[in-house]
Amino acid sequence: MRFALKMRLEVGEHTAAVLDGQSRIANWLYNHLLEEANTLREKFRSTQAPEAARVLYTKRGLRNRIPMLKKEYPFLRTVYSSVLKNAALRLSGAIRKYQKARREKGAKKVGWPKFRSWKREWFSLQYDEPWKGFGLEYGTLRLSLGKVLDEKTGKEKQAQVTARLAEPLPDWFEPGMVRQLRIVKEGKLFYAVFTVERPVPARRPVGRVIAIDPNHKNLGYGVGTDGVATEIQNPWFLKILDRRIDEVKSLRDRCKRKSVRVVREDGSEVWLPSRRWKKLNERLEELWRVRREQTKVYLWTVANRLYREYDGVYVGNYTPHGGGISTGMRRAMNNQSLIGRFKEALEWVATRSGKVYGEWDEDGSTRTCCQCHYKVPVGIPPEVREWTCPECGTYHIRDENSSINGLKQVLEKLEVPGSGRLGGKIAVCTRRAWRFDGLGIQEISGAAGGRVS
Repeated sequence: MRFALKMRLEVGEHTAAVLDGQSRIANWLYNHLLEEANTLREKFRSTQAPEAARVLYTKRGLRNRIPMLKKEYPFLRTVYSSVLKNAALRLSGAIRKYQKARREKGAKKVGWPKFRSWKREWFSLQYDEPWKGFGLEYGTLRLSLGKVLDEKTGKEKQAQVTARLAEPLPDWFEPGMVRQLRIVKEGKLFYAVFTVERPVPARRPVGRVIAIDPNHKNLGYGVGTDGVATEIQNPWFLKILDRRIDEVKSLRDRCKRKSVRVVREDGSEVWLPSRRWKKLNERLEELWRVRREQTKVYLWTVANRLYREYDGVYVGNYTPHGGGISTGMRRAMNNQSLIGRFKEALEWVATRSGKVYGEWDEDGSTRTCCQCHYKVPVGIPPEVREWTCPECGTYHIRDENSSINGLKQVLEKLEVPGSGRLGGKIAVCTRRAWRFDGLGIQEISGAAGGRVS
């Protein structure tokens, strides 16, 4: 199995300027090849010329243009060949996705590639062969660049830059695992992203299982075959960060009226933002980076903790619905509540550890009594967190009842072996809440569902 190992780099001013220059040139090549692709596209539409199709619609057609472009634009020689090659392959891949989406019925629409602005998105530098063009020794990463002229000898030589890893590599890391390397920049920070390949562990026998009901009040509420009910609380820092992001974005947008209009030589015009807009925009990008990194740590911490305690984790196939909720709103709600990314983290951790991940059908699970299976005809409003079954009189915590129904569905329909509770009644004997404090999971015993048992 392959996965990414992301390590922050300690980069000096000179090295940062060099990497920015390499990224600019790769971005320029992408845009130049896209300009050629647009011309070839119009030519193929009008003449059906096969030579245009070979360059435009094959995997290596645009990449094979690079040697000729190096002769025409010598500055391309200052960038390592693998970085240039992957800039062309990235564009060819985007074109093929566009063509595939057009041919397949019902496929998700994909637009034709657009020109990239380097200032908006840093163009990553990719070294796609193991330890070719880069090296790592005692925490120092060495990157090969293109050819530069040596002033002393008058001959070309291979340029290099170095950067140190900001933290030690994990204990399991071995050089033979590395398949490729990407250098990325987020805000003002540089990262080395190693693509690492490790063998997939054998599937372990399933013992304890937990079914989780995801929702927006908290990340999820789970009940396990061990009789433990767990409320996974949403990260407390998200609301604070979101509030600060909205404030900074509002201040930045007010600066648009102070933009300066500049007319280029060709007659086109562009609006240059004010210095205050640039400063606030940098601050906004840094806040987004902090939010993204903290959210990632939160999700992976919860996923790893769940699989330390359970052999199988099953999550309800939650989709927001109701009057006035559009597709865009559903997507926004899922992104805000982190449910989609949480499922991805669980699935990956399960594969890495040889355990089980799955989903269960949530339809009707909230309004169905887990004891007598009576269904409330009109449903239960979201603001009602606790209710009593009118048929058997059983008192329910809303999310706990749904999780128990999900666990029964997992054990009965999916026939999870070794659970020891197949077809039997599931009773909650312990309740707890998990709260992420930035360093790990803080467990609050006896509290779950907004109440203390």
